[in-house]
Amino acid sequence: MDLLQFHRMRTAVQDNASPGKETELTTVAGSLRDMLMRSGIFEEVEVDHTDDPDQLVIALCKFLPFFTEADVARHLERMWGDRVSYPFWEAHAFHVENGHVEFEAATRHSSGGHYVTVHLVAQKASIPVQRAGGSS
Repeated sequence: MDLLQFHRMRTAVQDNASPGKETELTTVAGSLRDMLMRSGIFEEVEVDHTDDPDQLVIALCKFLPFFTEADVARHLERMWGDRVSYPFWEAHAFHVENGHVEFEAATRHSSGGHYVTVHLVAQKASIPVQRAGGSS
């Protein structure tokens, strides 16, 4: 799904439901953090929640340099669908550039339940420069 379609769907959900409360946001943020940390792909993971209905849960991380942006997007999509989003409804979209993956998502708990939105930015980590061997 492209970002424009996603933003339309997210707005429709926001117009018909309430945002998750502190406990729901904390749970989703914790699940997201755990999945990112356990993946073996991400480092320097920061996850928190906000009052912004477009990005109730926010995340910033770096992905290891031997993974491609496509690898990262595939992993985020699988992780989101299998472990983080609610089973009732979800939608997501990516913006991928060289060295950068941006993931936006929304999920709703039930037909009468709350929603949670996510905005994650992952940047490619740099490969450490090796020092030249010195003479002894």
